[in-house]
Amino acid sequence: METTPLRYAVIGMGNISPYHLRDIAVQPGITVVGFADAADPQTWKVAPEHAAVPRYQDVEKMLRETKPDLVSICTPNKFHHTYTLLALKHGAHVTCEKPMAMTVAEAENMEAARAAAGKLGGINFSYRNVASFRFARELLAAGELGRLMRVNVSYLQSFLGAPATLYSWRNDASLAGFGALGDLGVHMIDGVHFLTGLDYRRVVGLAQTLVTEKLDAAGVSHPVNTDTNAAFLAELTGGVVATFETTQVAPGYGNFFRIEISGEKGTLAVLSDQPEAIWLRTGASLTKYATWKTDLPLQQLPTDFLHRGAPPTPGAIVHAIRGAKVDFPTFADGLRAQRVLGALLDSMKSGAWQKLG
Repeated sequence: METTPLRYAVIGMGNISPYHLRDIAVQPGITVVGFADAADPQTWKVAPEHAAVPRYQDVEKMLRETKPDLVSICTPNKFHHTYTLLALKHGAHVTCEKPMAMTVAEAENMEAARAAAGKLGGINFSYRNVASFRFARELLAAGELGRLMRVNVSYLQSFLGAPATLYSWRNDASLAGFGALGDLGVHMIDGVHFLTGLDYRRVVGLAQTLVTEKLDAAGVSHPVNTDTNAAFLAELTGGVVATFETTQVAPGYGNFFRIEISGEKGTLAVLSDQPEAIWLRTGASLTKYATWKTDLPLQQLPTDFLHRGAPPTPGAIVHAIRGAKVDFPTFADGLRAQRVLGALLDSMKSGAWQKLG
């Protein structure tokens, strides 16, 4: 792969920006040319090695003066659409945080603008990097489980329920659009499609706000108007039924993201906390017998598979810009997930199933 020099900038200098810099700025031939955020630069998350990078509070001025080839969008969700269009207007490829946008219409506009500009667009569906998820995808593509019959997904956290967790933009629907559904649920939506290749045909769901207020750093109370819990049901291609639950207020859970899939020939499960292992029971010699003993052994992934890791998201887009054939989550993937989110919001308002496609 060529190491064509690339100029790189970041818009949004909050907690997620260091992860983009970690994956992109360390690659050969990358020059970090600018940071932009409307907040006071003294509050930005900037590592010592990037202390000399020019800082801007005017995004368009930064784009105009630094002329980046690639931009990371790490802002609150409300600004993904606006800043993506600006970056494309100034000739940059874009890698954007998830969810892609606040609405389906915004996501469609972003993808249309990307295509018109002839640039690449990536979405940071980071669990596609996890080795166990990639291995499960390979097993499913090879037909190891046979015809798929069921999918169960949980993404559980506890941090928002802790009094020590302060109010943030993620608790404000006008900035975030979603709570747990958009922050965690979008990973579940993409994760199932990534592993199985199946599309969503229809969905029905509900959401709750079980923590109704949080204190900010000054001790001022603010209402929480984003969901803290969500559950939904989906029918996938071929009639496969998938169940989903997500929460950010379940005591005892850290960052627990689990996908379990059963087919006529076996069952597998992957867990974010076990990136180098997979729960797997397959094979006709075992599945032909009925059993009353649950046995889903945890198996370590082959070391050769681990050594063949794909370039991580969001940094994989650098390889694609330089002409390499890499599998990375694109704006099209982000739009697909956004359409499911949109259908779920409609379902939660109507109480009825919503069709997709």
